[in-house]
This record gives sequence, C-alpha cells and structure tokens, in this order.
Amino acid sequence: MKRIDSFISIYPLFRVKDGQMTAIKKITDEIISRGHNETGTLLFTAAFSDTQLFLRESYVDLDAFHVHLETVKDILDDFFALLELESLVIVANQDNINKMKEEMQSLGMQATYCVINNGFSI
Repeated sequence: MKRIDSFISIYPLFRVKDGQMTAIKKITDEIISRGHNETGTLLFTAAFSDTQLFLRESYVDLDAFHVHLETVKDILDDFFALLELESLVIVANQDNINKMKEEMQSLGMQATYCVINNGFSI
C-alpha cells in the first residue's frame, strides 16, 4: 500500500577529484554495505558519470540520518577528501526542512531545500 511521502531525501552531486574514481567507488561500496543494517535508511544509491558521483539518499526522519552518519563517521573524512560538492538538494516536509537547514549549517554545507507539496511512497 502506498503512503504519504514524509521522508527526508538528500541528493548531493560531487565532482570526483582527478585520479580518485577507483578510491571513491571503494568507499561508497563500504558506505552502502554498512547502510544495509540501518533500519531508518530507506534508500542509498551511488551513481557515477565519468567525473561525478551522485548520491540518492532517503531516511524516515532526522534520527535515521544521524544513525547513518554515526555508522560511517570513521570514513567520512576520507570520503569528502576525494570529492568537491557541486550541488546539494534536500527534499522533505516543512518541519524536516527546518531541521535539515540547521543540520547542514552545522556541517558547513549549502543546500537547496524543496518542501514536499504532495506525493506518495511505497
């Protein structure tokens, strides 16, 4: 049965630094492997072009996002060292957008915030 979309979705697009594609693929494989055990992580996908990494992430709530960050905290510095953030879009309901604005500020990240008007999820 379909339900109202009330999730937090995060869509970062990174440029992979020269010569780092193999290394970033290895790290993203590890992040995805760890994410399988996160109950509040609904979706985590890594997609690559020749020079970019696109992530598609969805969490049931802010607590689930925090669990994810905790799960991968030991490899985040290595992850971000190989990348340059090109864009970041966060999609959520108004309450979660307000929370994510604070969260992204604390992480020093700029984002475009899109408030869900209507939608559903399986």
